[in-house]
Amino acid sequence: MHRRRLIKSALVASAFLPSGRALAALAAETRDPFERAFFFAFPLYEQARIEQERTGAVGKPGKLNVIAHRSQLMDHTSHQVTAPNNDTVYSSVFLELSGGPVELNVPSSTDRYFSLAFMSAFTDVFAYVGTRATKGRGGRYWIVGPGWKGVAPGDVKLIRAPSNDVWALMRTLVDGPADLAAAQAFQNALTLSVAADRPPPRGFDAAAGDVNDPVKFLSLVNEVIARSPGGGGQFGRASQFTAQGIGGPGLPSQAVLDRWRTMIPGALETLRETFRFRDYAVDGWSYQPPGIGDFGTNDQLRAAVALGGIAALGEEEAMYFHANFDGAGEPLMGSTPYRWRVPPGGVPVEAFWSLTMYEVTPEGRYFFTENPIGRYAIGDRTPGLIKDADGGFEILIQRDRPSGAMAANWLPAPPGRMRLALRAYLPRPELRARTWRVPALRRAQ
Repeated sequence: MHRRRLIKSALVASAFLPSGRALAALAAETRDPFERAFFFAFPLYEQARIEQERTGAVGKPGKLNVIAHRSQLMDHTSHQVTAPNNDTVYSSVFLELSGGPVELNVPSSTDRYFSLAFMSAFTDVFAYVGTRATKGRGGRYWIVGPGWKGVAPGDVKLIRAPSNDVWALMRTLVDGPADLAAAQAFQNALTLSVAADRPPPRGFDAAAGDVNDPVKFLSLVNEVIARSPGGGGQFGRASQFTAQGIGGPGLPSQAVLDRWRTMIPGALETLRETFRFRDYAVDGWSYQPPGIGDFGTNDQLRAAVALGGIAALGEEEAMYFHANFDGAGEPLMGSTPYRWRVPPGGVPVEAFWSLTMYEVTPEGRYFFTENPIGRYAIGDRTPGLIKDADGGFEILIQRDRPSGAMAANWLPAPPGRMRLALRAYLPRPELRARTWRVPALRRAQ
């Protein structure tokens, strides 16, 4: 089902990832209309599920249009979002735009990396403010929904959203524990305001539940679609799936619901496999396919990222490389020690990079693993690393603490299945072109 041999051979023969034709083949891989409908709808469900979990906005406004700052670096207890990072603090706000503009006042910085990404209900990133996109300049921004017809004041920058439900997520770089207070001060300068006569935001009627329950799934998906009349982006494609119960009022027939019930578990497993990106693997590392963050009609890729790494940034902002298997195709296990050598010069980025360790849950999600030194990642800002004379160094990936001075380069592993993620922020051209190769993982002797 997964075209590993064809695409992998193309990778070996070329310095570049597969073309758009290969991606189209991935998107068209399933011909089951119910599975296709699930891939289309799952990002709507998953983002709304997280929104409800974070804001409590079921039957009430909850904390919609309220900024929530995650002011501490995430650790092994952080299970709100799969595959979190340990490089930044987060500022998150779920916007509900049907009642009119929401104003965000964004701080400026020319020496601290930050990115404020705006994601539609489908999880596509449609706008950025930050180090790259606005050269670190902030200011006043009005975020408006697809039905808004007004005019913004002259000193306000307008951001038009394709949906009335928007997730705005700001990442602020923290350069170690000593920098945390300054990073917190920066993120606290992000503020939100609305007009005094604006109606309160709308909560949800349908509550997220077990994704395998088609009644829960379809009720929430169809409510999200109905919340953005005239929505842009992917909303116009909902009519392709009316026979499967997408986009219409009420619930479909029992026969249709039964078909959903038997299909969903297998479709979720397909998404887990898709997110491993084994079709794009070289030397044990899976390279992200083009289109992350702006998925177009590649519903399978969008849904896989919603399951395994929701809120991923676009390639111009960050690139993500994953290792679930070693070069021989065997699953990475914490019981096996590995070595990863960083070449002189490190990973080619303009901002920063990090190598992060995750344990793999039975549901296919990825979280930090508890360890005695509280280290979840190693990167270009990690102090005290033992380096070679040329500036390169080796990272020791294993369950038990190494002996001697090289313990400084230890990245602790979980006891069972594990996953490594290399994040590269503001990747340089050679990284985006895939001519710079991620060094292979090797088993320790």
